[in-house]
Amino acid sequence: MIQDTFIPFGFQYYRSPTPFRDQWENDLRNIAEEGFNCVKYWVQWRSSVPGEGIYQFDDIQELMNIAHRNGLKVILNVIFDVAPAWFFRQYPDSKMITADGSVVEPRAINCRQIGGAPGPCYHHDIAVREKGKFLVEAVKAFKDHPALWVWDLWNEPELTTSIKRKLSFDNQVCYCENSMLAFQEWIKNKYGTLKAFNKAWQRTYGSWEEVEAPRGQGVFNDLVDWRLFMSDTLTEELQRRVDIVKSLDQLHPVMVHTVPAPIFNMITAGSDDFKLAEPCDLMGNSLGSSAWSADLLISAAKGKPIINSEIHALPGNTAMKPSKPDLREMKRHILIPLARGITGYLFWQYRPEILGQEAPAWGSVYLDGSPTPWYKDMAELNHLVQDNKKELLMAKRRSDGIAILFSPQNQIANFAAHDHLDTYNNSVQGVHKLLHELNYKVEFLHEMDISEESLAQYRCLWMPYPLYLNQSMCDTLRQWVNQGGILISECSFGALQGENGCHSYTVPGYGYDKVFGVRETWIHSVENLDHSYHQVAFESSTAIPLRNIMESGQGAEQLAGARTAHGSYYISDVELESHVKVLAEYSESGLPALTTATYGSGHAVYIGTLLAASYWQDSHPGTLQLVRDLLQGELNLLPQVNVSGGVRADLSQWEEEEGAGGLLFIHNGGERATTATIMLPATYTSAEPWFEDGSATLRKDSQRMDVTCLDTHIESGDVQVFRLS
Repeated sequence: MIQDTFIPFGFQYYRSPTPFRDQWENDLRNIAEEGFNCVKYWVQWRSSVPGEGIYQFDDIQELMNIAHRNGLKVILNVIFDVAPAWFFRQYPDSKMITADGSVVEPRAINCRQIGGAPGPCYHHDIAVREKGKFLVEAVKAFKDHPALWVWDLWNEPELTTSIKRKLSFDNQVCYCENSMLAFQEWIKNKYGTLKAFNKAWQRTYGSWEEVEAPRGQGVFNDLVDWRLFMSDTLTEELQRRVDIVKSLDQLHPVMVHTVPAPIFNMITAGSDDFKLAEPCDLMGNSLGSSAWSADLLISAAKGKPIINSEIHALPGNTAMKPSKPDLREMKRHILIPLARGITGYLFWQYRPEILGQEAPAWGSVYLDGSPTPWYKDMAELNHLVQDNKKELLMAKRRSDGIAILFSPQNQIANFAAHDHLDTYNNSVQGVHKLLHELNYKVEFLHEMDISEESLAQYRCLWMPYPLYLNQSMCDTLRQWVNQGGILISECSFGALQGENGCHSYTVPGYGYDKVFGVRETWIHSVENLDHSYHQVAFESSTAIPLRNIMESGQGAEQLAGARTAHGSYYISDVELESHVKVLAEYSESGLPALTTATYGSGHAVYIGTLLAASYWQDSHPGTLQLVRDLLQGELNLLPQVNVSGGVRADLSQWEEEEGAGGLLFIHNGGERATTATIMLPATYTSAEPWFEDGSATLRKDSQRMDVTCLDTHIESGDVQVFRLS
């Protein structure tokens, strides 16, 4: 089904009503003549269904024909969050309702200029039916068109299309009668009996009809269930769309493209990349140019092909103009995700927007359609990608066996506790940043995928601020550690119990005081309440100084302050069992801050503060050294590709009958040019640069004959690529 020899490279082109019809022929011909091979069109419910039972696709049909004449493949992005005006007039009860009782009225917004956003409630039966009828007619109209490549069935799934995206309890949807009935049914299916449900929520409901959705801060399990329900609602909506397309079109693949946390979250957006990936043939992402979002999407896709669906190289609006990107910036947009195995690139967009508040930004060409310098850079990068297509589609990166736990339930509980998501998001992103800068291949493991089989793929699992856990997950993790796994946890492990929403009497919870050999006797927050009516959000950025007492290894001599690291938010007082080894202390008190203990054949590491969140905030070099000493010195977890010189290097390798080879991507994200050495776990004899200003020398490692050292000089902000053989 999937055309695995095709690497799409092109542009989002049409979002009705722009660009206007008189520009289509010249624009699409110019795109093809410059060597690009793919465009994306929006097929919008409001513009294509002007009246009930009336379906008009004349604009899309003409655009499809022009694309085919010019040899361009097309992604059809079907847009449902712009409901027709007639629909709302006929079904006013379909509008979403927020937690504070506000009705979300249909409107035009900067990215839905034709109006009708955010569309109807997802639990309105007639809305579900009408959206399905629209999709059926769209598929019938274009499933046999030779230009069609893929159906993109959701543009950035979220609940309110940015209208109520701001993180707050009041902005949550939907509290209409239809959603309440659906939520009660979801609860019934999850818990089975009212007795089990009341035990989990600590309530005394007499019937399912009495179940209320939470409307503010207070209790944990009701908010966790409520937001998981709305997340499942999005996933089920996507599954309906997939089922419709596949019932009519068995030839073309289906996809969705998402926006990862922290921009989209489980509270107001409701999207879970991992769940949304399951029914699709391939995945896309609107922010894949960053290492964080690329790594997260790759983990969510679980081996499915991925494209960067919207490269935001020229963001701006009528007030805030876009800056002119240079070649190095363009290289980062393409080569950072390409280094990870993302093979597909569409810039948002071809022409600058001219309608609404997004004008006059986002253009790959000038307003009059003439080429820009960055358009030429895009074309050059496309030629390089297409010239190396065979190897790019063959090459794979080896795993380093380290995963970060991705926990939507923990994210929701963090919001319930803190009234923001900084603790969770900063912790998860901070772990990614630490591992990325130490040159590990960073992978994420979703909490729903925790199993004996999935854990067997990894040597180490890092759990960022695991406040909210459950017995089943902890039992599985305990067995994995006992059999040789390495578990790293920050403070408050399982302090909140998923089974009953209560705080654990002992922390770490679920008996993990015996796994870590650590018991928290008190936990200090950097900020404290002076009285119970002092309602402030805990937004501490105060650094908690730590002292690294491990023997430092590689890289320590280059780091100023390498013996000092930083924590944040919390300081845990702990009691230790006799076999526990202390690796770092709080500088002010000398008490243990980082410990390790053996458990069965494995190891359990406890960090008594939010170490990763601190690193996300301040990038303190001593924190990086502390984690290097922990992973590489204490735990012997070495990355497949080692680097010196402050760069990031990613190696993708392939083998075929003609021989083996690799592609090496080197990114200098620092502020200065640097000379770097990359230690490669294979024998290579040549390194051919992709770019004229790239150069490298190869030599044997003096200690290991199976390692090849590549020395190169790389400018600040640049990415260089070498073909190895």
